[in-house]
Amino acid sequence: MKFALTLAFLILTFLPMSVHSHGSFTNAITPLKANQQAKPQLKVKSNKKAAQLAKARLGGKVLKVKKKNSGYRVKLIKKDGHIVSVHVDAKTGKVSRGN
Repeated sequence: MKFALTLAFLILTFLPMSVHSHGSFTNAITPLKANQQAKPQLKVKSNKKAAQLAKARLGGKVLKVKKKNSGYRVKLIKKDGHIVSVHVDAKTGKVSRGN
């Protein structure tokens, strides 16, 4: 019971401060939502997904996947024995050679 009264007191004490300092309660929450929406949506979010995209495009067996600034570097060994390194863009999922 004491906990509930303390919690109610804190909520009623600090909620009006938040409302007055920001103009309204919804304005106090809006900046967080705006920041969350500003983050780019990534099409490739993991090493596993990057490996799947590269293997689907080129075939062969995945040897290594390494996270880079803008995406992933995937090394594959093709059926003919050639080792190929490709870049998978994290934002678009595009697989390109030699980058």
